[in-house]
Amino acid sequence: MATVTVTTLEGSIVEETHQRTPVSRNPTASVAHSSVTSRHISTPSLAANPLSSRSRKGASAEDESRMPPTLSLATVLYFSLLCGVNLVIVIPTAADYSHRLGGDELFGGLMIGAAPLLAIFGIGLNQLLLRRGLSLKSVLLLMSIGTVLGNVLYAVAGLTSSMWTLLAARCVIGLCSGFNLPSMYIGLTVGMRRRSEVTFYFSALNTLGYALGPALAAVLEVFVKSVNVNNLILDSDTAPGWFMAILYLLFMAQVLLVFEDLPAELTGSEPLGKNVATDERPPMIATCAALWDICMSSAVITTGEVYAVNVGQHYWGWSVVTSALFLAALMLCASISNLVMGRLTRRFVKSDRTGLLVGSVLGCAACAPLFHFDLHAVSAQAALLGVGLVLILSLVGVIRAFALAASSKLGPASLKSSMNSLAFVFMALGRGVGGILGSVLSPLSFAPVVLGMLVVTVLASIASHSCMKPSDKAS
Repeated sequence: MATVTVTTLEGSIVEETHQRTPVSRNPTASVAHSSVTSRHISTPSLAANPLSSRSRKGASAEDESRMPPTLSLATVLYFSLLCGVNLVIVIPTAADYSHRLGGDELFGGLMIGAAPLLAIFGIGLNQLLLRRGLSLKSVLLLMSIGTVLGNVLYAVAGLTSSMWTLLAARCVIGLCSGFNLPSMYIGLTVGMRRRSEVTFYFSALNTLGYALGPALAAVLEVFVKSVNVNNLILDSDTAPGWFMAILYLLFMAQVLLVFEDLPAELTGSEPLGKNVATDERPPMIATCAALWDICMSSAVITTGEVYAVNVGQHYWGWSVVTSALFLAALMLCASISNLVMGRLTRRFVKSDRTGLLVGSVLGCAACAPLFHFDLHAVSAQAALLGVGLVLILSLVGVIRAFALAASSKLGPASLKSSMNSLAFVFMALGRGVGGILGSVLSPLSFAPVVLGMLVVTVLASIASHSCMKPSDKAS
């Protein structure tokens, strides 16, 4: 037994009686040993101590501004870039590959849309694996292995002479895309104060992937023709499959070397609504509005991608390389715009719901250049369509980033992972529908369809504006 008398900073006397327990220098450990320590303090309680109150406020501010390890965040953001490239690199050659194996334009659009549609089931698979105790690092590696196999199957589909092999390969790629993992990682590791900013970087890199995909397809087309390789195993149609398989193998090495895993209890969330009190569930109107914004923005982006290639090849007589480079330039401008918005939103935009409303209203106005003005010169038509698509793609990218950030803040911290999965189900649904829409729309119908979706978004933003607020228990 020992009695220690300590004079605090305020000058009060603290007497402690210990039962052979060493004095810990860690204040947290002192609290843990309270069961074997009795204190007689002559000053007011710790809860009323202004220094303690300031410390708690400082810890709360630090938690809201927390960031994950830089290399791990960079790895996850690079994964989102790869996902974007993998989804769109086949767009310039999809119609030709489909025709070779007996498909038509609609089948080509279905082949493009199959990957994001199957990504919906892939999201469920990811969550199941995480809830069964697999770490995020293990799931990233498993999804990458599946994507490698899907791309190899896509590359050798010519040997089977069946268009259904193409569809099966794209389904495997979608199932193993890990579409929701980057956003889930951001929601779990980035504090609320910087989450909108980092989500913009995620959205920008994903859009940059949509720019790199067509550009890489054009480069591969030129390379394969320059080396005079044209067989069932390697040609301009199959080269994207081999190329993406190699990129994902290199990504697996990066994950093994630099990615710092998260605790399994952090990623293994419960399904949405399970063991959650009714008053803790996200508001229904705000949740539906955010999910619509995510679905709509993804649908518009994919519709614009596929439509730009189709109108170039079928209405303007462009080659695969020219149409691919045109699409790459559009997506590059949109991704740069999202990167700039990521910096600006940290300084000037304090509310996700305001960003959603302003972005959707501006999107409606930006649809004007998309209408068919019956211009005769192809250069004039391409310039007008290019300006309109850059504006639309940039603004729907802004809407998507704000909607993703808002959806992660509507419920308590325990629902972040589940809300992220639900958001990416609707994102994948939008990309799947957009791939099919873009393959069937004409110059007369494209602008009215896009404008209609944005008008609905404006109405949803107005209806949900009052309840689109972060939850008090969000983190």
